[in-house]
Amino acid sequence: MKWFLPFLAFVFVGELFATYKFYYNHSWSNINVYYLIGIIELVFYSYIFYQLIPISKIRKMIFYTCCINLIFYTFSFLIYKGDYNYHLITLTISGFFIAFFALSFIYIKFISDDQTLLIEEPGFWISFGVSIFFSGTSIVFSLYNFIVKNNLTLFGVKLYNFVPRVLCVILYASISIAIILCKKKTKALS
Repeated sequence: MKWFLPFLAFVFVGELFATYKFYYNHSWSNINVYYLIGIIELVFYSYIFYQLIPISKIRKMIFYTCCINLIFYTFSFLIYKGDYNYHLITLTISGFFIAFFALSFIYIKFISDDQTLLIEEPGFWISFGVSIFFSGTSIVFSLYNFIVKNNLTLFGVKLYNFVPRVLCVILYASISIAIILCKKKTKALS
């Protein structure tokens, strides 16, 4: 849990910087920032679920999937540097894998003989938020061209912008609950 605050600060600063470059410099070169954010998110959440999931086969799968996705990110960045479509494809694939690992953790906890309530586990809340966010955004990003072609909006906002914003609220609320639960457990142990 100690790495969540620096991670979230990095994502926040990265998003601010990318927004500044796009709106104030009228530059599309903010894709480099989004590649970096995507890579950091992939590595961070892979590390979190690698630590949370006790089954060695799934841990190996997390490690290898993370490495393969890093190769895809690097290939996409180097070969298709300015093309958002390739970035969205890479983001979608890694998002589905991150969601899969989050759901794997929930499933493992659900079938375990552990007597603690699932909603009292910080790992559950992290997994819940991550699975909702990454599965939802991956679906929307995979439909990006369809959304653009049909000009799909909700409340006047493009659907590919609206859905991630709403799902961010769920993700960050879940992470906040996990941090609070972790803090309570730490106080109870001391």
